[in-house]
Amino acid sequence: MFSKERENQVVELCQELIKAPSYSGEEGEVVEVIKKAFDRLGFDEYFVDEYGNIIGKIKGKKPGKKILFDGHIDTVPVPDKSKWSFGPFDGTISDGKIYGRGTSDMKGQVGAMISACAYFAKDCNKDFEGEIYVAGVVHEECFEGIAARKISTAVKPDYVVIGECSELNLKIGQRGRGEIVVETFGKPAHSANPDKGINAVYKMATVIQEINKLEPPVHPVLGKGILELVDIKSAPYPGASVVPEYCRATYDRRLLVGETMESVIKPLQELAQKLMENDPQMKIKVSYSVGKEKCYTGN
Repeated sequence: MFSKERENQVVELCQELIKAPSYSGEEGEVVEVIKKAFDRLGFDEYFVDEYGNIIGKIKGKKPGKKILFDGHIDTVPVPDKSKWSFGPFDGTISDGKIYGRGTSDMKGQVGAMISACAYFAKDCNKDFEGEIYVAGVVHEECFEGIAARKISTAVKPDYVVIGECSELNLKIGQRGRGEIVVETFGKPAHSANPDKGINAVYKMATVIQEINKLEPPVHPVLGKGILELVDIKSAPYPGASVVPEYCRATYDRRLLVGETMESVIKPLQELAQKLMENDPQMKIKVSYSVGKEKCYTGN
C-alpha cells in the first residue's frame, strides 16, 4: 500500500541521492546513501563489487526466480552551476517537481525501485517466491554495459527491469552500442604544394560517402542497426598550412539481437579493403575504439 508516509519517504530518498554528487568514477558518496537506505528499509543484505556497483537483496520465503531492478547512479557533470534555476545538488522541490542533476537519469528511478521492493517485501511479509535485487550501477554514462556485466555475473538474474525514462511505457528491448573508429592515413606537405602530399581528410570524405551507401541490418522490433558519424578529427591540428596526414572518424553503431563484434565490423573492413584496392594512395584502418576510466574503488 502506497501511503502518504511512504510517498514522503520516496521523495526524501530521491533528494538524498541528488544531494550526493556522483559523476562517473566518483559515485562513492551516493553508494553510502544507498547503503543507509538498504539498512533502513530492511534489505536482507547488500554488497559493493570491485567496480563500485552496489547490489541489494531481499529473499522470499519460497524458492523461485531472481528479478533484478537496475539503474545507474552516475551522472554527467555540471559545467556551469550558475545556469541552473535551482542548485544541481540541492534536490529542490518546486511546483510539484524535484530538481537536480540526475533526478530523471536516474536517481529518481533508483530511489523508487529501492522503496517499491522494500514496501512489497514488508507488505507480504516476504511471502513470495524467489529473490529481488536492486542494483546501483556505476560508469554508465561513460561505458554503458561494462560495469553492469559484473552485476549480471554475480546475480545471474532471470529477469531484469531497467528504470530508464520511457514515459511510463513498457519497453521490451534496447539496441546495444558499438563505437567504431575509421582512420585514414596520408602524407604531409605544405599547403602551397599540396600535390606533394596526400590529404587524409579528402580520403576520409570518400570513405564517408561510401559508408553512407551501406544498408544497415534490420530487426522486426528494434528497427535498424544504425551507423552514424558522430565526430571527425584531423592531424596536425591546427593545420597551420600543412596538408593533414591523418584523419579519424568515429561512428556510433546501434546493435541488434544476434550480432557479434566480428559481424558488425566486417562490412566496414570489406569496404575499406575494396577502396584501398581501387586507390593505391588510400590507406584505411577500421577498428573498435578503446577507452579507459578509473572507478572510485581504484579499479
